[in-house]
Amino acid sequence: MNAGKKKRYLYHKLAKAVFGVALLFSACTSLLLFITEFKRSSEKTVLMINQLLDTVENTAAVAAYSNNRSIGEDVLAGLLRNDIIHEAKLEGSAGLALTQARGTNVPRQAEISRTLYSPFGDGEVIGRLSATPEAQYNLLEARHSALFSALNSSALIGLTALIVLLMVRSLLSRPLMKVSDTLHAIKAGEQERLEPLPGNHDELSQLVEDINGLLETLQEKFKSEHALRKEIETIEQQLRTIFETTSAGIFVLDEAGRLKTANPTLSKVIALEQSSTEALLGRDFADLAFADPDRLRELIRLAEERKQTVARDLRLKNLDNWVHCLLSLQSSALTEKNFEGVVYDITERVAAETSVRHEADHDSLTGLLRRQAADRKLISLMRGQRNRDDTLVLCLLDLDRFKEINDTHGHDAGDRVLIEAAERFQNCVRASDIVARLGGDEFLIALVNCASLEHIRQIARDIVTAIGRPIQLKPQLSVEVGVSIGICLEQDGEQSLETMYKAADQAMYEVKRQGRNGFAILREDGTIAVETIAANGQ
Repeated sequence: MNAGKKKRYLYHKLAKAVFGVALLFSACTSLLLFITEFKRSSEKTVLMINQLLDTVENTAAVAAYSNNRSIGEDVLAGLLRNDIIHEAKLEGSAGLALTQARGTNVPRQAEISRTLYSPFGDGEVIGRLSATPEAQYNLLEARHSALFSALNSSALIGLTALIVLLMVRSLLSRPLMKVSDTLHAIKAGEQERLEPLPGNHDELSQLVEDINGLLETLQEKFKSEHALRKEIETIEQQLRTIFETTSAGIFVLDEAGRLKTANPTLSKVIALEQSSTEALLGRDFADLAFADPDRLRELIRLAEERKQTVARDLRLKNLDNWVHCLLSLQSSALTEKNFEGVVYDITERVAAETSVRHEADHDSLTGLLRRQAADRKLISLMRGQRNRDDTLVLCLLDLDRFKEINDTHGHDAGDRVLIEAAERFQNCVRASDIVARLGGDEFLIALVNCASLEHIRQIARDIVTAIGRPIQLKPQLSVEVGVSIGICLEQDGEQSLETMYKAADQAMYEVKRQGRNGFAILREDGTIAVETIAANGQ
């Protein structure tokens, strides 16, 4: 339905409604007028009948007194000649009873009667004269009066309704239609506004102003929303670009640790470039990528327990590569529990840290542990849980005649001696034992879980013998050094590391005092047993 037809339809509906109300009001008014006129006509009829009875009362009294039927019938006939009387009766005390009535069939009305007295004035009751009103007369009177009044009222009501309709059309409908058409033509966000209404339209003018204010507000909202949408689209595009091109792997896991979604970089970071991202979805992420899956599962448990981001370095499964994993819980009352995470490659960083730690803990010349690193291991062993028979043996070693070789043949020769001595020390002990360079030509060997004191002596002899063999410096030049070893055995776990150092140092210098190239063991009673070995190893 177009706008013109719609306006005509609405106007016709309004007109029908107005005239319908007018007709209903007119009908109600006519009914009320009919009832009122009928009542008024009835009252008028009663009054007129009483007047007629007053007129014929004396004649009727003579007829009743004289019992004269002829006079009585003349009285009744005279009454019936009036249209307002339907029936007349004359009754006398001497037996006279006369009745005359019209032939119309109408509802019977209440009788109007008059008592007849003697014409001689002595107050004697001699009869009764009664008349019944004609209902048809009252109905006709009421109908005529009501019809006339109804026509007048209908004409007035119709005229009023027409005037009201025209005023409504002129002052309300047309302005509203104009406002409606203009408002309908305005599209959301446009700058077009409603024009002010001509003439005196206070309420409608206020309505137009309010609508224009609303349109202005809506336009501002549309502008703000459009700008916000563009900003959100830009941010989403940036985030999408970051998600797809970042060097870090981004992923989401479900509650069971299965991969739900991931960016394309993830397969590269976890060294599974041969598999597409879609092929990885739905698989257990811990078993899929990591050398120790339980470490990732523990990280998931911590993220759920702490409700905050947790992090850990993890080694990959397929290569000796490392990644740093950040994981956090993502859950709400309306969504299922998920874990979102980021992994990025830290292989170079781990290698650099490992190298730095190795350089910090190991002597650059011999590759042996430095004293601080050795002390950490020893303290850890001493504090750890061991069997009662797992005795820790601390050996301090000092090379004999090293200073002479270093001064005679130079520092390169001294370095060559130190390197060779370190290799021979390592060859004389087990991989589980600790070998360290304390500085200069001083070394440390810690024997773990030695079987017996004789076993300790045998290891010391092997070390002295191995160090005593010639060390080749050049094709035509070799040198020989010796070693003095001080040995201290841990006693019931009550000694500190520093105490054992001092005891072993004391035993070592006792060896040097008694001729070098041997070993000494500090006994539990505080005495030192020294054993020297000849240069040929006997």
